[in-house]
Amino acid sequence: MAGKKAASPTHLPADLTFEKAIADLEAITDKLEDGKESLEESMKLYEYGLALKEFCELKLKEAEGKWLMLKKQKDGSVVAEELPNDKIPESNELQGQMF
Repeated sequence: MAGKKAASPTHLPADLTFEKAIADLEAITDKLEDGKESLEESMKLYEYGLALKEFCELKLKEAEGKWLMLKKQKDGSVVAEELPNDKIPESNELQGQMF
């Protein structure tokens, strides 16, 4: 079977959102707690649940790493600028930029 890649049981959908992953984790937890699934199905659910957990943790870390700074433009409009963690200004650096 050289050249063929086996499908991963923990493959996550490309369009998966954090909210959907949380809902799926809750459904998996309910199924596993129910105990009606076979051992093989329980193992698949558990593996998929671990992949969902890792996905959620990654999304949370990404969210923690994003900061927005609102800036008022000369024309009066406001734009949001994303800043990486290492570029977060100190509060004293923001003086004069607040509106």
